[in-house]
Amino acid sequence: MHAETDVNVAEQVLKGIHLPPCPTALLAAMKEARSPDADLGKIARLIGQDVGLSAPMLKLANSPYFGLRNKASSVPQAVTVLGLRNTVNLLSNVALRANVMPNLAGMDEFWDRSGMTALAASRIAAQVPGASCDDAYTVGLFHDCGIPVLMQKYPDYLDKINGVSRANGNICAAEDACYSTTHTAVGNLLARNWLLPPNMCRTILRHHDPTIFSSITDQDSIEICTWVSIIQAAGYIVDSHLGLLNDGWTMWQPLVLKHLQFSDQEFDELRSDIVSVLNGD
Repeated sequence: MHAETDVNVAEQVLKGIHLPPCPTALLAAMKEARSPDADLGKIARLIGQDVGLSAPMLKLANSPYFGLRNKASSVPQAVTVLGLRNTVNLLSNVALRANVMPNLAGMDEFWDRSGMTALAASRIAAQVPGASCDDAYTVGLFHDCGIPVLMQKYPDYLDKINGVSRANGNICAAEDACYSTTHTAVGNLLARNWLLPPNMCRTILRHHDPTIFSSITDQDSIEICTWVSIIQAAGYIVDSHLGLLNDGWTMWQPLVLKHLQFSDQEFDELRSDIVSVLNGD
């Protein structure tokens, strides 16, 4: 099925399901962050106006993943120590947790893994010339955001998809067979709803599609392939950290390492470094 057709079908399938809008505080903070003379104090005040975002953001800022030497005791302090981009990334993380199906069982674990994938993606991007660590974090955080939306729409989602995808090894094929849409198409809709840039939305749509590497025609497609490569590599590293099997990596590995221009040894060393970060070492 053509990618744009996937999105149109997803819109029809999800009729009656509310896709949560981007929180006002996050929109305002992102707008301020894009300003040439962005004011960290103003961003801290915007976050502080939303109690549902400020408290969990402070908790996440103090988690081992961000390695603050001294724990932040207030949002302004956390913003000052973390800096502009880390603050916006953290705010996106907290906003997703708070607004995308927060009452579904298992969501804490789901978003924990998404957060780890985002962090791993940003660390990988730091080793890729021309790649933005901040953009990689955002794409890593959002890449599977369609899954909780489908879980809300279809209470049997996990049981059905786990069974079918184990049989054919392809989660998107399993979703399409069961529900006539995929989490990638739904995630694309949610990302567009949260005003993510077009190439990020396209990356979310295509991040399970290896054929993108055979149709690189312009700078946009190069960028999408880079982000997909980073997401796949980050997912594999997080699964290694969690002791989970990643059946798809065997297929993705040569495509990803070739596109990112990593040798096997360079990637192994990077994986070890990132796992150490995830372990809080």
